[in-house]
Amino acid sequence: MNWNLEEAITHYRAMGTDQNTLVNLLKEIQQEQGGTIPLFAVPQVAENFGVKESFLLAVIRRMPSLRLGDTHTLQICGGPNCGKHRALAEAAQKLESKKLRVSFVPCMRMCGKGPNIKFDGKLYHGATPELLKQLTKEAGI
Repeated sequence: MNWNLEEAITHYRAMGTDQNTLVNLLKEIQQEQGGTIPLFAVPQVAENFGVKESFLLAVIRRMPSLRLGDTHTLQICGGPNCGKHRALAEAAQKLESKKLRVSFVPCMRMCGKGPNIKFDGKLYHGATPELLKQLTKEAGI
């Protein structure tokens, strides 16, 4: 099963909104996102836990084991069907920069809706190079 930010937030939110639960969620996000907590996750977590973004950022900065990242993430499905879309993969590689980390992941198991991507943790179906340009433009990359 693929990890999903919204599902993780829902899972931890059901446990309560205390600071320990919040920190455990942040640790899981960091682990699943390659070692840092991406900026895109901060507003979503803050809203769902009923705290201000500034408070959440302070918690992250005060915990030595937590690291805030300043990059966006783009995951491209590399499954047998999605992997056939070379133009999408080439467009993604051209967009990669210090502010955008691109990775190819195993099959996202949504073959009938492909090609599939995850941009900052949000799943998109029927992805095109144009969609990639739009998402990166909206993110200020």
